[in-house]
Amino acid sequence: MPKMKKIATYAVSAVLAFSALCTSAFADQPYDGYNYDWWGDPVPSQAGYVVDRVITGLEFGTGTRYNTDTQLEEISAQEGEEIPKTQEVSALSEPSDLFIDEETKDLYVVDTKNDRILVTDVNFEKPTVIMDYFYNPETKEYETLNNPHGIFVRHVDDAENENESKMIYIADYDNNRVLGVYADGTVFQIFTKPPAEFYDEETTFQPNKVVVDVAGNVYVNILSTTQGAVMFAPDGSFSSYFGANRVEQTAQALANKFWKTILDREAAASFIQAVPMEFSNFDIDDEGFIYTVTESKSATTDVFKKMNPAGENVLINLGYSDYIYGDMASYYYLGVTYGSQINDVDVDENGTIRLLDYANGRIFEYTNECDLLFIYGGKGNQKGLFGDKVTAIESYGDVVYVCDSLKASITTFKRTEFGDIVHEAMALYSEGKYEEAREPWNEVLTRDSNYWFAYIGLGQAELSMGNYEQAMDYFYRNSRGGYNRAFKQYRMQFIRDNFNIFIVIILVAIIALIVLGKVRKHFKKKRKAGGKG
Repeated sequence: MPKMKKIATYAVSAVLAFSALCTSAFADQPYDGYNYDWWGDPVPSQAGYVVDRVITGLEFGTGTRYNTDTQLEEISAQEGEEIPKTQEVSALSEPSDLFIDEETKDLYVVDTKNDRILVTDVNFEKPTVIMDYFYNPETKEYETLNNPHGIFVRHVDDAENENESKMIYIADYDNNRVLGVYADGTVFQIFTKPPAEFYDEETTFQPNKVVVDVAGNVYVNILSTTQGAVMFAPDGSFSSYFGANRVEQTAQALANKFWKTILDREAAASFIQAVPMEFSNFDIDDEGFIYTVTESKSATTDVFKKMNPAGENVLINLGYSDYIYGDMASYYYLGVTYGSQINDVDVDENGTIRLLDYANGRIFEYTNECDLLFIYGGKGNQKGLFGDKVTAIESYGDVVYVCDSLKASITTFKRTEFGDIVHEAMALYSEGKYEEAREPWNEVLTRDSNYWFAYIGLGQAELSMGNYEQAMDYFYRNSRGGYNRAFKQYRMQFIRDNFNIFIVIILVAIIALIVLGKVRKHFKKKRKAGGKG
């Protein structure tokens, strides 16, 4: 009996220990440090990025207004109170956008509820510049911001002076305009609501985000319109709408489409018109392609687009349009449904794409061909996790910057050694240097055997070297297209290597058939001759 009690005690202890281990293994979210395999199943993965620092604005210390002393005197007279040249920056208040000027390495922060733009550098070492008053030469007055939401900075090579070589565009949300200012704060253009003949008078014009192409055309994202971005010419005149999403093909939309084909125009008019969803944010790359994202939780069409200057989504022709961006599916875990809502996009100089997930505070990093590289971030109270309102993402070099409006902070992520190896391999892979990429891909698999894209990289290397059977092994569970290409080459190589044997076999078969035919003919004649006798 004592022996049985001892065994029972050990068993209960083991169960409790196992339960404790299981409990500690679960995080606040279903997956912590994960990626997706070829079938779309989540698998544990090495971290490509780790949290570096969290900036709240208090670290900025004393900020300096960019205005001259004379201008500040004029502003003070206009405002009826003294506006100091320097002041404590104070904490951020619901920041909503970031922009990194790669030429100057300046970081622009849209400090929304403080109605100002803060300018520092990518390392947060440069003295902070405060932009909150802008001189308008037409009215001879100073303009202020009211709940700004977005910013874009453009450099012009043929400007008349240094100040005019930098053009800053601010989406001034509650002032219903985009404010264009030079580096010295002088207003050069104000983009306002287009005329009624182009823009519905009842629709609000509250700019959310803004981007500008190399020709100076201004694209303004308005959340209240579904026709695409409002496009202005450099002189401020309305040009057109750009890049509207396609209509979501819901069951109701398909049913309406069917009935409209068989009903007359008057009856069909009674159906509710299906309209596309508005996109929520965008970015532009050095080649002029504009990338848009649609945040709606129910959106499945045009969640992410890459558009050429004609407004055509080039991802459709490349076959990447219908990919699932963000989490592969909605997961129900511990009473919470997890599904992605993509609300910002960043494309760096190498074409690497980063999508920000508003719903779960995660960053999804992709290659320029939309292959998933890393997933990082999340929601929570710990350092590096976000609140319920992540709003913007930017990158510079190997550092990623994420703006958290609710926590009023900017979080930076630095690439890990594993992330560096993956990016090194991907850079070689993208340049077609598949053999040179073998070593880093092998190192990736040594560190993380679940990293499925490494198998594709190694498969491509073996394919380029003519090792088709090995390539098939790497591609087998990771790339159907790669496996088909390798198999086709393997089959051709097998035929070439065994061509002489095939010829001999064919000749032997032909001779055998001829001999067999003659033998059968001989016996047939013999049977006939025997029958006559």
